[in-house]
Amino acid sequence: IPLQAIEIETENNVPDVQTFKPTEVFLKPAHKIAHHPDREPTVVIVEDDKNFASILQDYAKEHGYKSIMVHEGTDAVEAIKEHQPDAVILDIMLPGKDGWQILKELKAIQETAHIPVHLMSAGDAAPNKVRREGAINFLKKPIDTATLDKLFADIMLYSGTRFTQILLIEDHKAQSQALKDMMVSQGITVDQAFDGESAFRMLHEKEYQCVILDLNLPDISGLDLLDKIKAVNKFLPLPVIINTAMELDKTSVSRLMKYANAMVVKTNKSSDRLIDEVNLFLNKISETNNRNNPAAARATMTTTHKDNMKGKKVLIVDDDMRNIFALSSALQAYDFIVEIAGDGEEAIAKLEEISDIDIVLMDIMMPKMDGYEATRHIRQQSKWAKLPVIALTAKAMMDDREKCIAAGANDYITKPVDIDRLISLMQLWLEK
Repeated sequence: IPLQAIEIETENNVPDVQTFKPTEVFLKPAHKIAHHPDREPTVVIVEDDKNFASILQDYAKEHGYKSIMVHEGTDAVEAIKEHQPDAVILDIMLPGKDGWQILKELKAIQETAHIPVHLMSAGDAAPNKVRREGAINFLKKPIDTATLDKLFADIMLYSGTRFTQILLIEDHKAQSQALKDMMVSQGITVDQAFDGESAFRMLHEKEYQCVILDLNLPDISGLDLLDKIKAVNKFLPLPVIINTAMELDKTSVSRLMKYANAMVVKTNKSSDRLIDEVNLFLNKISETNNRNNPAAARATMTTTHKDNMKGKKVLIVDDDMRNIFALSSALQAYDFIVEIAGDGEEAIAKLEEISDIDIVLMDIMMPKMDGYEATRHIRQQSKWAKLPVIALTAKAMMDDREKCIAAGANDYITKPVDIDRLISLMQLWLEK
């Protein structure tokens, strides 16, 4: 999952960066069925052993699926036809009608032919027969927990179903509960952890689709916890949203950039932004909606631009580490190589140190040496005469553009930064 830029809502007029929203988190191959958007993910379990059926039901619930239980074969096809599930788990040895006959009938009916069926039995089944009859796979009983985990991973893969299970790691219980209530109202299932130890344990006990992490925890730094989580291979693709009021230094931002997917700065208005960020990872936009959806269009545009951007080096100059995080995240999604500087003096030093910088994004309002002075210094050096510089400023005064151009900037964009417009400007000046 590519890193994304974030919209930072802060007090005291801290400049922010608009959200760059990819539309797909879980990629769904074209041959797989689409989950029906107006109902919860559903699986029909056809199993006459009620104890084992109960185990399957618990696994389904843990993985975000509602279960429809059928304990004999006679009415199985009608139940599946009625409920139109995302998948069917079908035992072969059943009273009334066996699983092979049920599978054959399901594949012969237009309304159910597309539904993935996962067979299981205590007996053996020839792989070629399983495929010939139209089943996705075959599981031999007894089935262990690892096999059940893989079963539900396969169900997700073939159905394209999105999960809605979030782990909220927040030590402030009132804030945690308020956020949970908001997300539950949006149909998102939330588990709460109030310290790092319990959070790490819960991640191993249940499958989550997204983590919201406060950096200020009672038993471990949130940064250290993030490192610990991402040291486990199976958690590497897990999206993590940082939700914090902490000021961040350059070292902290560098650590976050390795693993975090987004960040929201806590304010009295930030809960809605957090919900938006969560929904980025959970909501799937169907291909049929792409033509009318600006976010989908942006995601498509990403692929168009990437070839031109790949491997280009950009120097981001900004004294606010959160803005650097946001811009870096967005630009890395376009395959830029990002270098950072905290003020004009550091920017000049970086340009001296790194000879192959392709473009500079220069904040204007900075301490020590501001963006105007830094840009003028760059233009005084013949070796940087053709280096593109795009000025970024939070102030939209009438003469800002003229002042930036007069200082030597090639172009100008105001904060909050429109990522699409920034990418277009960068592409234009890189081609020139």
